[in-house]
Amino acid sequence: MSDVGADGSRSSRIARAKIDEALLDDASADAPKSLDLTPTEVVPSAKGKTRRTLPTVLLLGVMALLGFVLVRSLGDAALFFYNADEAVEQRDELEGRRFRVQGTPFGEPVTTEIERDGKLDVGVAFPIKFEGSIIDVVHTGNPAELFQPGVPVVLEGTWSRGLPTGVDPILGGAGDGWHFASSDMVVKHDNEYRDDNRERLDEANLGGIAPEA
Repeated sequence: MSDVGADGSRSSRIARAKIDEALLDDASADAPKSLDLTPTEVVPSAKGKTRRTLPTVLLLGVMALLGFVLVRSLGDAALFFYNADEAVEQRDELEGRRFRVQGTPFGEPVTTEIERDGKLDVGVAFPIKFEGSIIDVVHTGNPAELFQPGVPVVLEGTWSRGLPTGVDPILGGAGDGWHFASSDMVVKHDNEYRDDNRERLDEANLGGIAPEA
């Protein structure tokens, strides 16, 4: 009887040990895995790059535009302004420089073909006067809409020797071997003329009287 009891007790312990082992295996399987704290590299998406790049491109575009406007404005402001008599008096100093000149056209403007730098353009030739001085003008392109004899104009261009090929001597002009090669024209009645040359309006009216025939 004692051997049987001993064997039964041993079998019971072995069974409990197996049950405990099974329970430990189940608990180990259900336990959460350890966290991986290794840093990982985050690769920015193409969409994120686009969002950052777009404002930069827009900012650069605005800055470029402002720079262009500023340079253009400074360039315009740097152009000297002379009445016709002043331009004639200072012709030697002004040769080769771009400037603005004011005077009153007189006589009959002549539409003509103008050859400059190997290019053929259509323009108009006419004389202007201010305080007794006369300048022969050869304007390239169409004149301003309100352009007509007796109405003061502001011309932008340069002094040039002689007359362009294809342009006949200007009737009633200076005929002094020079002409003003004009590329931009503003007449007295234009708003631009009034805004930019308000202080010279009276001078133009008094000094730009055309000579009598």
